[in-house]
Amino acid sequence: MTEIETRVQEEVTWLRSTLQAEKERELANIEQCYVRLKKPAPFENHLDIEMDSPTGPCPTRPQASTPSTLHLDAIKQIRKCRGVSKRTRLIGVDIDDNGAESGSMLSEGHEEETRGKAAPGTLDDQPDPPPVSAMVEAVTKSVETTLRTILESGNHFSVGAIPRIPRRTPQQRQQENYKIQIEKATEPTHHHDFILAEVRRLFKEKLGIAQDIDFITHISVDAADVYAYEHKDGPGPDTDKIAFDLVQNHSSPWNTFILGFLLHEFQLRCNRKSWPIRKDDDYIQEILQERYKRLRTLWRNTQPKLTAKGLIETPAEHEARLVEESQRLGKESRQATRHRNKYHCRKTVLDRIVAMKSEDPDNDLRSWKWLQRLINTLGEHGMSSEESSVENGIENVLRVKNLEWRKNINKELEIVDLQWVIDKDIFCSQGAKPLLRKRAPDNPNSSWVPLTGLPTALYDDMWISQLTELQRESLKISKDPFPWMKLVAT
Repeated sequence: MTEIETRVQEEVTWLRSTLQAEKERELANIEQCYVRLKKPAPFENHLDIEMDSPTGPCPTRPQASTPSTLHLDAIKQIRKCRGVSKRTRLIGVDIDDNGAESGSMLSEGHEEETRGKAAPGTLDDQPDPPPVSAMVEAVTKSVETTLRTILESGNHFSVGAIPRIPRRTPQQRQQENYKIQIEKATEPTHHHDFILAEVRRLFKEKLGIAQDIDFITHISVDAADVYAYEHKDGPGPDTDKIAFDLVQNHSSPWNTFILGFLLHEFQLRCNRKSWPIRKDDDYIQEILQERYKRLRTLWRNTQPKLTAKGLIETPAEHEARLVEESQRLGKESRQATRHRNKYHCRKTVLDRIVAMKSEDPDNDLRSWKWLQRLINTLGEHGMSSEESSVENGIENVLRVKNLEWRKNINKELEIVDLQWVIDKDIFCSQGAKPLLRKRAPDNPNSSWVPLTGLPTALYDDMWISQLTELQRESLKISKDPFPWMKLVAT
């Protein structure tokens, strides 16, 4: 309760000083406005002087007096410059409190009657403004009550206002991004995977989608609502039914508010469930922005586009393109999954065999360790991908794509893959049986980019010889030796 009282008092003090400054500035503007009204206005355009004779006697000037109105000040200045004849007519303009102008005829007789009277536009007739302290006190009490209610209820996120994001210079943003990248590079992989999974779950719950592909049906917010929110007093985004402004990126005020709300919900969920992995706001905000970028790119790719003839796609053409794109993405996803699973499966096989043979040293322990080093050096991206195929119209097989840049290690990989089937004492026989892999020179080539930084022994000699000097330098071939070993399974 003491912490709540302190936070309320700080907000009230800040608001009081802000309102006081605004009221003082407003009073200063009002005072300057009245000072400008007291200055003489040019009346030369309203003069219509008619003289009977150009040689007529010049009338005597009246005794100087101090006029108390705006109009008499102007008349006095005109008299000093030109003089006033017997038949002079003056056309004056009265300025009321609302700034409206009304014409009136002034003469020398009226000058004597109005002398000493205050004009209706002077400061004397204006009502005194209400005291600033009373207004500040009333607003302060209202804000204090509202803040107390919000803080006691535990909801610190105000709907309808853009979350306060501290302004940062480009150098500060660059430093923060660098710190986030360092944190991602040094943290355990399962920490980052956990945060990514929770962010995906939060997006799916708030947007009402089961998969990312469902986001293509997301209805962007109306442009009129965005304009009213950013430039007028329109309502902000509806947190119960989130609708992004997909025309703009994540830095627009509308999307900034939504991402700030999601950040608040994420941290609130983290505190409520007491997650063992916690990250600061900058870390989570960067992941939320990247997540929105991916969903927005997916949404934009599914919108109707221009054809080669410069026309908008017809519904049939649009549907055909989406189906083709979906099939292509599904194929790439399946290949990437097999590519990844193949590496982890082979790594698990070798780790278990090496651990088993280390307990009872055998003559072939060195060979298994060499195979383990080979797989670990190639890594996940050093494994070939596969394509599904049907052989003889009956049997489903996987055709292994050829990696032109990698040394031919098909025999070594077959030794590892065979252990998963024959060593039933080590590996569980449950689950689906692995499909038969077909390796052949006429299989399609893989589209994976060649790995860089590998030892020379892991690249194909023929492929290396066909590269230019610049291409070889781009490979950044490691100078670490990798002694080769020829294996024979018995």
